Amino acid sequence: MILYRYIAREILISTLAVGSILLLVIVGSRFARFLDRVASGRISLDILGYLTLFYTPYALQLIIPLSFILALMLTFGRLYMDSEMSVIQSSGVSQRQLMKLIFFLALGVASLTAFSSLYLTPKAKFASELLLQEQQAKTGFESIAASQFTRLGQQAIFVSQLNDDKTVLGRVLIAQAEQDKTTLVLAEKGYQQVNETSLSRFLVLEEGLRYELPTMDLTSSVLTFDRYALRVGIYTPPSVQAQVAMLPLNKLWADNSLPAQVELQWRLGLPALVIVMVFIALPLTKVNPRQGRFMAILPVLLLELIFLGALMSLQGIINKGQWPIWPGMWLVHISFLLLGLFLCWRRGVFQK
Repeated sequence: MILYRYIAREILISTLAVGSILLLVIVGSRFARFLDRVASGRISLDILGYLTLFYTPYALQLIIPLSFILALMLTFGRLYMDSEMSVIQSSGVSQRQLMKLIFFLALGVASLTAFSSLYLTPKAKFASELLLQEQQAKTGFESIAASQFTRLGQQAIFVSQLNDDKTVLGRVLIAQAEQDKTTLVLAEKGYQQVNETSLSRFLVLEEGLRYELPTMDLTSSVLTFDRYALRVGIYTPPSVQAQVAMLPLNKLWADNSLPAQVELQWRLGLPALVIVMVFIALPLTKVNPRQGRFMAILPVLLLELIFLGALMSLQGIINKGQWPIWPGMWLVHISFLLLGLFLCWRRGVFQK
């Protein structure tokens, strides 16, 4: 019993350490992408932290299986390198008993993955989409500062004055460069307006001039306007797959459409991936001390990445109607499970 607690503790501590590093890298990368959108004025700085937080459950459902298998390989690799496994096996503990221990740990990790994929991730995606829609309805001028140029959509904008809540711009200059001409717009006042039908954002300018400066010749044109609308943002509704990904489990289960069935297979497939990979990883944990424990990690890591990549690819293929919903993505699980059972039989894992 003490031995089992020792091995379980080592695996769980390694899982937490590896998972924390992977989470920091992946979420940090997504944070940088959100920060770029803030710099370009597409989203507000106020929601940057919320969007990063809502992305975390999606990252966790991918990180937890990967970190657990890596922790399993690191722990058993160290046991073999330090000759602890030889002592364990000589004391009467078989590979089959170790498999039972790892299998129960895998069930706990799979349950945590299922909680993230079935509940947290769709809830976080819905909250993120709702936040972006609310942001779309608000002013798009949060990134604009007075007396400096700011990129807004495809245009560069300069304002001399800005009210406290950043809803009204004063003395506006907008420059837009295209292949055959450059457009300059000067206006005394500007504000945002959202079209109720298309939900696209427009920058409405009042009392100004519009200059067109062609690049091929020296001709130019000037237009005087009292009111001029310039589109700065196009609302793009989420795709069918994105809408299905936000559905809670009860609604997803009741939906018989193809995208809903594919999404359900994806959510259930991630916890199943943990169980299947245990049968592949455990037989390959045995390493030669001369080779180093990292030699066994590379093939297992490669197999898990292929497993996950195959699920992602097959998800898109099924949504396009190029592969039947049954067996669907379960074909990948069955193939890797058969490989794992073969490795376990070959390495004598099932022997008492």
